[in-house]
Amino acid sequence: MLNIGSRDKLHIRHERLDLGGRLRLLYASDLHLTRWTPHIAEQLHDACKTCVPDILLLGGDLVDMKNGLPLLAELIQSQRCPVWAVGGNHDEQVGLFAVRACVERSGGRWLADAVAITPKLHLSGVCQPVNHENTILCAHDPAVFPQAAYAGFRLVVAGHLHGGQCVLARHRGKLYPCAWFFRWGGERFTDRRTTMFVSRGVNDTLPFRWNCPREVILCCC
Repeated sequence: MLNIGSRDKLHIRHERLDLGGRLRLLYASDLHLTRWTPHIAEQLHDACKTCVPDILLLGGDLVDMKNGLPLLAELIQSQRCPVWAVGGNHDEQVGLFAVRACVERSGGRWLADAVAITPKLHLSGVCQPVNHENTILCAHDPAVFPQAAYAGFRLVVAGHLHGGQCVLARHRGKLYPCAWFFRWGGERFTDRRTTMFVSRGVNDTLPFRWNCPREVILCCC
């Protein structure tokens, strides 16, 4: 199925990992906001109303240009749940300080060191050894997974599925041809006691997709 542009329906992918916390996390990565993409913020806002998450996690590549920062601010301000964010490589190109300042001025929080979100669950935006057995890493690039598994995270959510916009075949959770060139071209990975969910992303800099719906991940843990 060919999709051109980003006005088609945003898919909500459901995942579950029992961490005993009874928490609904909505993970949205790769928004790539600019002044010309107000519909992306609207779609994500609608997804939040449908999913009613306890926390919205923004997983990097939030804006492609500084003129997308007002849309990011409006999106965060419109949420009824706490919003946490990390940066991605496109945010670094725009200016990570400016993106972080926008998130925090709008009532969101920039995710760095681990924080307790429930008595049983901790959340972090930095891959470093964990002190709590049920810690979730909100990341942008899934290449962090081996390090996260070694550090003791239970769950990693990531995006940045560059090259995965054209899916010709699926095998054992991998997406091809992306998986031939990119180790993390897939949806779900496990190593030791660590699981990673990789999102296909909300938007693209080059908005062409084949058999690869734009998505957010609702993770119940």
